[in-house]
Amino acid sequence: MKKFFKKLCKSVLILVLMIVVIITAISVSYHVKASKVMRNLRDEGYENLVSVGDYSLNVLKVGNEEGGHTFVCCAGLNDGTMNFAWRDMTAPLENENEFIFIDRAGYGFSEDTKADRNIEQIVEDYRTALKNSGEEGPYLLVGHSIGGMYISYWQNMYPDEIEGVIIIDGTVCTTVDDVFAESVAKQWKILRSLEVIGLEPFLMKKYYGSALEGRSEDYVDNTLCMFSRTTASDASISEAYMIRRNAEELYSSLSPNDIPKIFIDASYKYNQDPEDMANFWDPYAEKMGNCTLIPVEGRHTVYIDDPETVSNIIEEFIAGI
Repeated sequence: MKKFFKKLCKSVLILVLMIVVIITAISVSYHVKASKVMRNLRDEGYENLVSVGDYSLNVLKVGNEEGGHTFVCCAGLNDGTMNFAWRDMTAPLENENEFIFIDRAGYGFSEDTKADRNIEQIVEDYRTALKNSGEEGPYLLVGHSIGGMYISYWQNMYPDEIEGVIIIDGTVCTTVDDVFAESVAKQWKILRSLEVIGLEPFLMKKYYGSALEGRSEDYVDNTLCMFSRTTASDASISEAYMIRRNAEELYSSLSPNDIPKIFIDASYKYNQDPEDMANFWDPYAEKMGNCTLIPVEGRHTVYIDDPETVSNIIEEFIAGI
C-alpha cells in the first residue's frame, strides 16, 4: 500500500511539474509575442504619447486635419486595439474628416495609473490630452460600449465642446446594477489572471470569432496581444470595479440638451424588447435629449463585423448636422 501511494504521489508530482512547465512556456511565448507586437506597432507610428499630468495618454491622429469634422474616438472597456481595429469603420470617412483615437490610461500605448478611474477623471484626461496635442474642437464624439458612458458625461458637462455624439452599442447607465457591476468586476479579475499566464489570447480569439477570419497573422496577433495586454493594467481593473459608481454619477448628472446624438443598437437589444425600452432605454434617452436609437443586426463588436453599415450610419448622421 505504501508503494502504491508513493508511486501515486510521484505521478501527481510529475503531472504538476509538467503543467507548470507548459504554463510557463505559454506565458513566456505570449509575453515575448506581446513585446514584439508593441515594438512593431511603435515602428509603424502608432505611439504618440501626450502628457495629462502624472501619466501620458496615446493620441493617434489620422485622416484629414483640415476636414469638415474632428472625431474623437473612445474605446470600450479593455479595448487596446482601437487604433487599428476601428479603421475599417473610419477609413471611408477619413478623406474628409480627422479622427483622433485616444487610449485611456492603461490602454494600448498609454501609461498606466493606480488612481481611481472615476468618470470625471476619465473625461478630464480626454480633454487634457486634446488640449495638450493642440486640438480645440468642436468634436464629434464616438464611443463604443463603456465609452458611450464617458462621452455621454462629456457632452453633458461640456456641451459647447461637442457638435455630435455617436454611441456604438453603448453601456446604458440605467442597466448597471449590482449584479451587472459584480459580474464585470469578476470577469476582469479572471481575465487579468489569464493574461499574466498568457492564456487570455485563446479566450479573446474565441470572443472575436469570425471577425478575425481572413485577417493577416500580424493583424490577429496585434488584436489578441493588445487587447490582452490592456487587461493587465491597473487602470482597466479600476474601470471595471467602478462601473456602478460611474453609471450612477452619469445618470444623476444628466440633463437634456439639443446636441444631436445617435445610439447604434446592435442586435436590436432595445428596439425589439418593449420591457427593456421602458425600463432602461426611455429613461436614459429622456435625460440625454435629442437621442435617436438606430437598430442594427450584429454583435457587440458590430464596428468590426459590419464596419460598412456603421460607417454609412455615421456618414448620414454628420450629413444632417
